[in-house]
Amino acid sequence: MSQQKEKTPPTPEEILSLLYPKNVMCPVCEREFTDFGVRTTKLRVEKMDSDFRKRYYVVDPNHYGVTLCYHCGYAAIHAYFERIAEKQQDLIKKFITPLYRPQEYHVPISVEDVVNRYDQALACCQAIYAKDSQFAFTYLKKAWVYRDMENMQDQEIKAMREAYIRFKDAFTSESFPLGEMDEITAKYLIAELARRLGNFAEALRWVGDVVVAKGIPSAIKDRAVTLKELAREGIMS
Repeated sequence: MSQQKEKTPPTPEEILSLLYPKNVMCPVCEREFTDFGVRTTKLRVEKMDSDFRKRYYVVDPNHYGVTLCYHCGYAAIHAYFERIAEKQQDLIKKFITPLYRPQEYHVPISVEDVVNRYDQALACCQAIYAKDSQFAFTYLKKAWVYRDMENMQDQEIKAMREAYIRFKDAFTSESFPLGEMDEITAKYLIAELARRLGNFAEALRWVGDVVVAKGIPSAIKDRAVTLKELAREGIMS
């Protein structure tokens, strides 16, 4: 039987062809800066991990998932960047901007810089007392970045554990949807994160409602059934 050829890593030119510059107005310091986005319409999803992490060839949009103001240091994942109240803006100016040292990011962005940008976003979450859901999505995306890095399994698990805890807290303290997740999808994701962390009893508790739910998409139902079997067998990977 012939072996399947491994894909060659994308060249910088291939990556750059799928990026585009965009002008962004910072809601905190009200200064404009240039950031880079990914032409996701030109990407093809090769597969999706069981915790909803989409895998693409050439460019991983998660590497460009944080918007960072190079002037004041305010950073957040895209969905939350403009959703910052006036009192929170004051907290960024008080606790983040005085410590921020502007740095140049090159494109394609290095994985080290990707991690630094997520760390900056999490520091901002801490400074503004962000909701648990914002923390959770930021930690989850950071875990996905670690997943493709060598010798970073411990860091992935640490970020995933934080996401798991924050999603559970958000489930009981916030209104739905959480981001774009309805209640059933959130229960499935919490269950899946619990399973990946080896908390099989918790995984089974959270996924139970998903398996018996009526009128939900078959994709979620099928994933929930698989998750339940894996958790029963004590399989984390």
